[in-house]
Amino acid sequence: MENKFKLANILDSDEVNVFKSPVIAAIVLVYLTTVFVQNTYKVSMLSMIWFTIAMIIHLLVYFSSHRIFKHNHWLYFAIQGIIIFSCAVIVPEEYETIFLGLIPVLLVQSRVIYRRVIKIIITFIYFYGIFCGTIIVLNGVDELIRYIPILLIITLTVMIYSSIYIRQVNLRIRAQKLTQELEHAYEKVEELTLTNERQRVARDLHDTLSQGLAGLIMQLDAINTNLNNNNTKRAKEIVQKSMQHARRTLSDSRYVIHDLRFEKTENMDLTEAIKAEITKFNATSNTLIITNISIKSQVSARVFKHIVYIVREGLNNIGNHAKARNVVVEVIEEHNRINITITDDGVGFDVKLLSRLFGHYGILGMTERVKALDGEIRIKSKKRMGTKLNITIPIGKGIDDNE
Repeated sequence: MENKFKLANILDSDEVNVFKSPVIAAIVLVYLTTVFVQNTYKVSMLSMIWFTIAMIIHLLVYFSSHRIFKHNHWLYFAIQGIIIFSCAVIVPEEYETIFLGLIPVLLVQSRVIYRRVIKIIITFIYFYGIFCGTIIVLNGVDELIRYIPILLIITLTVMIYSSIYIRQVNLRIRAQKLTQELEHAYEKVEELTLTNERQRVARDLHDTLSQGLAGLIMQLDAINTNLNNNNTKRAKEIVQKSMQHARRTLSDSRYVIHDLRFEKTENMDLTEAIKAEITKFNATSNTLIITNISIKSQVSARVFKHIVYIVREGLNNIGNHAKARNVVVEVIEEHNRINITITDDGVGFDVKLLSRLFGHYGILGMTERVKALDGEIRIKSKKRMGTKLNITIPIGKGIDDNE
């Protein structure tokens, strides 16, 4: 519908510039042919002046058609018909050149402007009526019979040319529309890319700096408690662990900044990486942790990175919020899927309130990572009855190494 609307109003659009050139060229060519090429010695100077005025009016009417006759195209064609008939009357010796040069141009315009076939047919009949009537009046019926093949050729030429032109206009409109859609899609992709990058950076910062600082705060609290109890020996032990933890956090942060940590899959063992996260958790928590890890496949760097961060985040949430005495961590590979289950006997929470908690982005980060891997995440928790986190991640075909 949009294409048809533009086509119907082509004389009032940018596409008119494409059509104006051949129309103007045809009008000028008819004028020059009539004035300089044909038997102009038979035509008086006064007739040539009136003919020139008539052609100028014809050209001016065409230029103003998109403003004056925008909603009355029939009036435009009626006036143009009268003008070219007047030209034939002014210069009867050259009426064939005038009609054969100008009428096809007007027929093409009607083919372009009108969408209804009946209007096109009426316009054709109108101009052919002028053509035939003038021939009969000036030269008789016999001359009309001689011009019938010419009329047929003109009609065929007009139809072919107008069809090609309309097709080109439609293609141009469609190309412009596709270009606009592509530009909109590009902007959307750029926006989504920026959003995804911001989310990735937020996750990495949370999983390194934020969690590292949270661990340091817990250790500093423990140091303060031991110092208040005059337990200097234990406080020194925690200080050493805190220094190691700080160095590890700094190292992790540098890897994230340079995006080098999980760039290659060589020499990466997911089981060992998960055990390392559990060891770090034990260093900062008195919680008893039971593990069951069974992974046989070599996963991609992308899956490796997300799974390690997911396990880290699950343990950090327990250390920071759960106050649990016992934790069970299971990471089992089955049927090209890795099932991660982390269960604790801590204080629990209301799962429905997760979206309302400002500043707690751990579970949000885990959810985004699971979604990025086309996995599933389920959280079950009740107050004073602990929490169970279950995540399923596919590791089969379709998982690439790209972040």
